[in-house]
Parts: sequence; structure tokens; C-alpha cells
Amino acid sequence: MVERNWYAVLGLTSSASNTDIKRAFRKLAHIYHPDKHNNPVYLDQYQQIQKAYDILGNPDAKQLYDNSLQLQTQFYGTQKTISDIHDMVTYCHKVERELQQADRRFINYDRIQWQLNQVIGLPQFPSILETANEAQQQHLLNQLLYCLKWLPYSLTHAYLDIIQSTFAAATSQDSIRQFRQNKKWEARWNAVQLPIVAIISLLICYGIFYFTQ
Repeated sequence: MVERNWYAVLGLTSSASNTDIKRAFRKLAHIYHPDKHNNPVYLDQYQQIQKAYDILGNPDAKQLYDNSLQLQTQFYGTQKTISDIHDMVTYCHKVERELQQADRRFINYDRIQWQLNQVIGLPQFPSILETANEAQQQHLLNQLLYCLKWLPYSLTHAYLDIIQSTFAAATSQDSIRQFRQNKKWEARWNAVQLPIVAIISLLICYGIFYFTQ
């Protein structure tokens, strides 16, 4: 199994000094600290940031990790990290392809959320988005919304809140609002669908019983 690149979580490379690691941790911890947000996506990201610092901020643990990372690179090659808009789009494209081939009856919601966290929960997500032009942003937004379509309405709130606060273009905001509204109606329909089917079935049974007497 390929271990996570904890340097990348802090926005660093393996050549970072102890001072760089501490500075990056303090900056990111200040942004994503649970006291500042109720959003579970940010909480997940903070936990990753904390784990990265627990490993890289401890000299002994860092030495073991660096050795492990070196061996991992020899066997698996350099682990690709998301560092720009092209990487984000490429990653989301792979997730899209996976979902297109999936069976809706056996969807793993935890896996989809984990995959979305790799992009939306990335500390560099807002700054990378700022470097993209409007067409690239809209393309990425369409990819993210497609992935969110596979989640139930109750699990989309945390992601939509971050997306809505990050994508500034008016067209993007319209797309997000429309998506949120569609998911809301979908949830309402799913909630009443079973009772409606049950009532219709009872009426049919009653009708059959009545006309066969």
C-alpha cells in the first residue's frame, strides 16, 4: 500500500527544513482548526495536518518516514500529488470514470467522500483555484458536482458549502444553487416514494378484493 505523502499535506517537499515544517503546520492549523469551523471536511483536513506534523515534526518519526518514503519511491515510483489545476482536473476525471462504471446498488459513500476530500479538503484548494481561468474553474466545478450527485443529500452539505464559498463566478454560483435545489427535491421524493408506493399497492389490493366479491 502506498503511504500518504505527508509533506504534500503541509504543502511542502521532502527537502523542507524543520522550520519550514513548523511554519506550514502553524499556518494550516490556524486556518483549519475545529474551533473555527463546524464543517466535517475541514475537520478531516485538520486531522490530516495534525498527523503530518506528528510525523514530520518528530525527528525520529521523520527519519523513519523519510526512509519509508525512499523505499516506497523505489518500488512504486514518485507518488503524484495535486499541485495545480491540471492535477485536480486529471484526478477528478479518474474519479468520474470510476463512478461511471460503478453499480449504484453498491456505491461506497465513504470512498466517494474520501476521494472528494483529496481535492476539496486540500489546504491549497482555494489558491490553486485562483490560478485557473473561468473555463477551467467551470470544468472542475462540473466534475465535482457530478461526483456529488452520487451522494445522498445529507452528505453533500459540507462539500457544497466549501464549493460555494470558493467558486466566485456568477455562473458557478448559479450552477451550485441549482444543484443544491435538485438534490433537495430528490431527497424529498425519496422520502415520500416508499409511502406512495405502499398506498397505491394497498388501493390496488382493495380494488381487487372489492371487485371480486
